[in-house]
Amino acid sequence: MMGEKIRERLKEGRIQALVLLGTLALALMTNALFGAPNSAWNFIPLLFGILVAVEIIYFVTLEVKEGAKAHGWKHEALDTVIALAVALFIWFGASFLLNTSAPLSAVVSCSMLPNLQRGDFVVVQGAPARAYELGMTQAELDSLNGRASVAYPGGNASFEGSLFPYCVGERISGKTSALCRAFIDSPETVIEKKGAFTYLYETCAMTYSNGTAAHMPCLKSVTFKGIEYLSNFSNDIVVYQPPSGDYYARIGDIVHRVMFRISVDGKYYYLTRGDNNPLLDLQSYEYGTGMANHPIPEKNLRGKVIGRIPILGYFKLFIQGYFQEDSQCRTQLEFTHAN
Repeated sequence: MMGEKIRERLKEGRIQALVLLGTLALALMTNALFGAPNSAWNFIPLLFGILVAVEIIYFVTLEVKEGAKAHGWKHEALDTVIALAVALFIWFGASFLLNTSAPLSAVVSCSMLPNLQRGDFVVVQGAPARAYELGMTQAELDSLNGRASVAYPGGNASFEGSLFPYCVGERISGKTSALCRAFIDSPETVIEKKGAFTYLYETCAMTYSNGTAAHMPCLKSVTFKGIEYLSNFSNDIVVYQPPSGDYYARIGDIVHRVMFRISVDGKYYYLTRGDNNPLLDLQSYEYGTGMANHPIPEKNLRGKVIGRIPILGYFKLFIQGYFQEDSQCRTQLEFTHAN
């Protein structure tokens, strides 16, 4: 009897909304309490995230089933087609008005803290993004994915990829070369040259969500043709689709701040960086597979972020299977030199 009453109440749209919002609130609260990667209880927010996804599927299925029972499958199929048509009309209408194929996007990671939160829905407009403007030849652009040449106190080194992932790989393997010791202890003494760019580093403060603090190397600036460019947090945040075959391509659309807009023979390319990341997207490299990121062609740019809707993006993340946050959500970088 009690179970039947609950099932009847769950048919009401207002109750469904309350259940979904309540479960989402529990997922967020338990994540704040137990979501740390090293917590023995981090399975609790995972379970609530899965429950949100199950509830969405259940309520949609229930709505279709009840509609078919009341009006017949033919009528329900017609209602479903109309609802989909309205949703598509709204989506394509927003796409037309905002001049982008993706007017809404959900923030998956914590790479944009504190300016964007995981679970934010961002509103995207197709328009040129504000950034440092550079002019390059095709050869200069291609050189940005060449070998890294690094000078540090006591020597020089050359390798594929970039300095930061190179030293992360060393740490994972249990090695620490003189280069990476210098990079960790005194990053300002290490200079990385990669094609047309010179990367300069500094020590960034890193604050954990539990209040403890640490330090780590991070990118201070990029020098091109004798001009030094610091990170600029007034540049636009953009949404882009990583080029096929890139390291980030398996993640999906990326929401990061653009640092450079590069003109090459009338075509434009973008270089981006997460506000909570210690390096440019271009510098990320996976040594196990040799996968790298490349400059982003303008055609891959969805547009720039012009607004955000907090929390509601979690529904999309949970449906897509992004149930747990990564360790970056527990840290916040603070840059000493930035515009």
